[in-house]
Amino acid sequence: MEQFFSRSDRISQELQKNIAFIIQHSLNDPRFNTLITVSEVKLSKDLSYAQVFVSFYKDNDQYHIKKIIIMLNKASGYIRKLLCKKMRLRIIPYIIFYNDDSLLQGNKISMILNNIMNKK
Repeated sequence: MEQFFSRSDRISQELQKNIAFIIQHSLNDPRFNTLITVSEVKLSKDLSYAQVFVSFYKDNDQYHIKKIIIMLNKASGYIRKLLCKKMRLRIIPYIIFYNDDSLLQGNKISMILNNIMNKK
């Protein structure tokens, strides 16, 4: 049977689902008062590092977002520990969090296009 997704794709999808669950339910820090969405997980070729891209719903304060990214990176060891209990992998990848501002960029482009269309 032909496989449509590579092993790294399947692992990154499972990591995305589990990391999102852990952030929402297991991190009991009141500073995470905004809705955090895990938008993408990119794995290295040897599956030892994971770049986790998170986006923030209705939070445009860049200072607050940077603080949350720093806190998530500090909590990455704890998140790896919880992932180890949920996933059956020989090696749980090291996690590095990044801000995914593609939603914000898309909204800016949409507003610019709407302004152009309204001027015609």
